[in-house]
Amino acid sequence: MLTQAPTLETARLRLRQLTLNDYDALVAYWASPDTVKYIGSGQPQDSEMSWGRLLRYIGHWQLLGYGYWAVCEKETDLLVGTMGIQNQKRNLTPALEYPEAGWTLSPTACGKGYATEALTAILAWADDTFAGPVCCIIDDENVPSLRLAERLGFQFRHYAEYHNKKVRMLVRPLAG
Repeated sequence: MLTQAPTLETARLRLRQLTLNDYDALVAYWASPDTVKYIGSGQPQDSEMSWGRLLRYIGHWQLLGYGYWAVCEKETDLLVGTMGIQNQKRNLTPALEYPEAGWTLSPTACGKGYATEALTAILAWADDTFAGPVCCIIDDENVPSLRLAERLGFQFRHYAEYHNKKVRMLVRPLAG
């Protein structure tokens, strides 16, 4: 079992293990209203929440052998997002049946094709790692993420109730 993220590379991005050095960048982009618009309560997150998120990202790898990557531009080494596969033990009805894909980009990185590029690499890794599908949950109003998920093979399965709100649950069958 992996205890930290393997490095994945794409044409423009390097996906690597998150570290303590990423904390300030996480604080900055999770505090942005644009980042959190469709996530959770839609409220910017404080430094304490970002600290818990960083620990959760790292802990996933140590406990489950999968998790999130730091998504960095190769050219600048700038952290532009976090993406990966998780098990949040969400209080969701109905419960998620599969490992959950998730993604966020800093607002300055949106619209450059980074999400497609990074998620394509992550899902290829997941296809080689998991013996089954992965899923994701997305707010109906988050049209860019819905389009991205559908483009990468996720299919609407049903609505789920999460924090008193309906979200779409999509599943991506195992490739091949």
